[in-house]
Amino acid sequence: MPADAMAAFKEILIQTADMEWTAKSLAGLTQKMLWRNEETGASIGLVRFEKGSGVPEAHAHASNQFMFCLEGKYRYIPTGTTLTPGCFYWNPKGSVHGPTIAEETSVLLEIYDGPHYPVRPSWYTNDDDAR
Repeated sequence: MPADAMAAFKEILIQTADMEWTAKSLAGLTQKMLWRNEETGASIGLVRFEKGSGVPEAHAHASNQFMFCLEGKYRYIPTGTTLTPGCFYWNPKGSVHGPTIAEETSVLLEIYDGPHYPVRPSWYTNDDDAR
């Protein structure tokens, strides 16, 4: 590859094991934010729900939500939909879902293609947690 082409090529590698889990204001929920587009609100992160924790209310998102379960057992209470390792979940923009519960400590790769919520949900005490 020519040198000028190599100069334009950029790679970013994040070793997630070296990152600290950051607590959110919902008890039992922590995250590792891997990427965020501040202009669009799109993001990619790891979220961890401790056993027994979850989202306490039905809600909808302002964009598409995609989740891939890496560890645990995470259940959507009304439907019984349960994410286990290897499961991919897509929640289309505006689709009401939840509440949820982590039947085991669960780690999910969570992707949003835009902002997370149309307004801050009641279970968060600050706006940053809803981003």
